[in-house]
Amino acid sequence: MVSDRRVFDRLRVQARQARADGQFAQAARLERRAVVLAETLGLVGERTQALLWEGYSLRQAGEDDLALAVLLQAANERAATAGQADVFGALAAIIHIGLERKTAAFCRALLAQGRRYLADIRQPWGALLDFLEGELAFRRGDFAAAWNWHSRAWANRRDEPPRLTAATHLWALCRTAFRRHDLTELERLVERLNELHPTQFLERQLLQRAQLLRWRARRAASSSPPASGFDPIPIELALALLTETAGIENRDTGARCEALRVLALAGRFDEVDAALSRQPLRTDCFESALLLGELALIRTRVRLGLPVVDDDYGEPASDTPAPFSALAVAVALRQAEDHYRTAQHLADAEDERLETSWYGDGLRSRLNMLRCTISLDACL
Repeated sequence: MVSDRRVFDRLRVQARQARADGQFAQAARLERRAVVLAETLGLVGERTQALLWEGYSLRQAGEDDLALAVLLQAANERAATAGQADVFGALAAIIHIGLERKTAAFCRALLAQGRRYLADIRQPWGALLDFLEGELAFRRGDFAAAWNWHSRAWANRRDEPPRLTAATHLWALCRTAFRRHDLTELERLVERLNELHPTQFLERQLLQRAQLLRWRARRAASSSPPASGFDPIPIELALALLTETAGIENRDTGARCEALRVLALAGRFDEVDAALSRQPLRTDCFESALLLGELALIRTRVRLGLPVVDDDYGEPASDTPAPFSALAVAVALRQAEDHYRTAQHLADAEDERLETSWYGDGLRSRLNMLRCTISLDACL
């Protein structure tokens, strides 16, 4: 019995290390072995905790359906020996998955269920639900509400389970400050995130992504970017981020998307093309389909001699082109339009799911810019 318990503890340690290294599928397999062993040993609380982390690992590995099944097992544990923190953590993880797949109404119902559960067990863990409220608002394009919820979650965060890491909270605030065009706040938050000196794979990635957002915001805020190019530090950071995430089991493609966007804005199209040839972006994901259109449009504007514009930030475009051959950009223009058309039905689906018009509005804005670019090209 003692030796079996040692095996269980060793499995959990190995799973934690696998997650720290970004090996989420391996972590899930180790947690599954721990779940089975805990059940054999009658360790109810430990089984619930292993289920929670198996679900988390599966989700990070991109196995949402499997993760949901495991997390539902953990969330339904009501035995006195099952940890309430782990049960609530599983419920919060289910809500997080729901934000990406279910309707806004369904997510609100899950959030309300979470609030009722906290009231029943009389635990002060509401910051995690506040964070999820912020995530729902962010996905709906309501960045003022997202800022309020994320700020509240950060202010009320407790340094004990169930909790999100400080890096996760700060990243959410950085991302929202970027969308609100609040460079001052973004600068402060990135420095705060940097002070954490994150060592785990995902947390290091969050810091790198925040630094890329800061560069983009600085670039858009600058009235006269240097003619020789942009600060080389974020370019090297973007290249490093692409290298670090290549082949890693990770469901979130946000890091790759942000790195590719920075490289395109900096005119490093050879590196963009090389990265996409090694690991193409998914075309069934709105963010990826949208980015593919923007990469083509940025390339077109460069070839036309137009200033590079960060559409994702909402940077205003100049309508004063420099002379250039229309033949050199025709293919890129068609590619941009094709990618935007592909993204159209994905945008419509997200708008319907989340009860908003933010996705469609953003796509229409980009299509208008594309039409303007085509019109300018025809005049050259």
